[in-house]
Amino acid sequence: MRSVVFLFFLIGSCAIAQMFSAAEVLQDAEFVYQKLKDVHVNIFHTFSEIEAEEEFSKLKSRLSAQQYLGLREAFKLLSEFVALFKDGHTYLSITDQFYEYLDADGKIVPILVSFTDEGIIILADVEGKINEPCLLMSLNGIPAEELKDEILRMISYEKVSFAYVKASKLFHQYCWVIFKEPESFGVEYSTKQGVQHKIELAPVSFEEYKSRRDQLNLSNEKLWDFSTAGKNTAILRIDTFGSYYEKDLKQFIKEAFERVKREGIQNLIIDLRENGGGDSRIAEYLYSFISDKPYRIYAEVHVKYSDDAIRKLKIFDPLLLFRIKVLKQETIVYRNSLKKPKKNDLLFNGNIFVLTGSQTFSAATDFAAMTKDLMIATIVGEETGGLASSYGDVLPLTLPNTGLRLGVSFKYFVRCGGFDDKRGVIPDVVIRADPHSVLQGVDQAVQTVLEIVRSDDRAKERR
Repeated sequence: MRSVVFLFFLIGSCAIAQMFSAAEVLQDAEFVYQKLKDVHVNIFHTFSEIEAEEEFSKLKSRLSAQQYLGLREAFKLLSEFVALFKDGHTYLSITDQFYEYLDADGKIVPILVSFTDEGIIILADVEGKINEPCLLMSLNGIPAEELKDEILRMISYEKVSFAYVKASKLFHQYCWVIFKEPESFGVEYSTKQGVQHKIELAPVSFEEYKSRRDQLNLSNEKLWDFSTAGKNTAILRIDTFGSYYEKDLKQFIKEAFERVKREGIQNLIIDLRENGGGDSRIAEYLYSFISDKPYRIYAEVHVKYSDDAIRKLKIFDPLLLFRIKVLKQETIVYRNSLKKPKKNDLLFNGNIFVLTGSQTFSAATDFAAMTKDLMIATIVGEETGGLASSYGDVLPLTLPNTGLRLGVSFKYFVRCGGFDDKRGVIPDVVIRADPHSVLQGVDQAVQTVLEIVRSDDRAKERR
């Protein structure tokens, strides 16, 4: 067994440590740029072609000045270029290679953080030397503001609030890209009283990192959960609409509404604050339990049928291919009418509150937008991290030399209401997320909803 593990370690290490010639990375860069133009339904929607050409010329110049690059250097350069196009569904990923490193017992940065407008907040360290949230001043000599900017440049996003969430959750991965594998991390930080400290921390295993994260309740063990809070109020927390979980998730939703009916629940909180999206059909399934109002999850869907999309989607429909190839209708717009949901004996008729946040993205944002546009729920929390009308449905591609993964949107979705205001879903009741409250176990959004419910109950009693 030990020899097998050692062999795997060598394979993983070699893949990560492999050097690529500047010519190979340039070939990958040209592949990336061409696929962005070929596959994306509207790649120059915020970043003009003239600007893109200028940035690509700069990228080529930077590559021509080098002979060889490591995988992480190549990722950094290419991901920064992809991120310029401001589409959260169009990205470059090094996650596969990072997990190879972790599986080979690789060590990572030992602090858990939250990105905010004020800077990078250290929530805790793995060893327990930092016992309260504090402001990171520098990490291994790099000023925190510089580190923050460097990480954000590698992230594809439309809204900076979503980038903050992604940077916070993947801080250990981005530090691996930037710092590689240092023997220690010099952490300089300032307490809320303004006292500055500097400590040396040893890198830790992912298991140690995860254990500390779970201890602080910074991640949910289960992807969905049902609980009650206060009188006649239930919380339905769903952290994914991923198709991989479709069967189990649909079963959970059905059983949750059976319980809602059995217990006479009058107020339902649907918590989508950590839901990064997935399959919109699961969102539609959830809708069938909360409203019998005619609906559409999207008013329009624009689809670009590039050669890559046709090949990967295995499109053989002769009429569709005729429109694409002969009539040159490469992008086709599908318009949706409102439709009646299927009859549901478990239909909920009480008050509905949908909790949203910076991590609410993709299909979860679409669901929140639909409930807002159809006026069937009160939205509570923060503006969603994803735009309510956005690009999406990712076509996966692999770069020929580095093996990095490229995802490109080939659809554009217009929200249920039929408009695009270039915003996420705006809450009816705004509650800002606060790292201090999270660490103290205080859920301000849920507490706000419970207060609304109590206020409504008191008003009814006075009538």
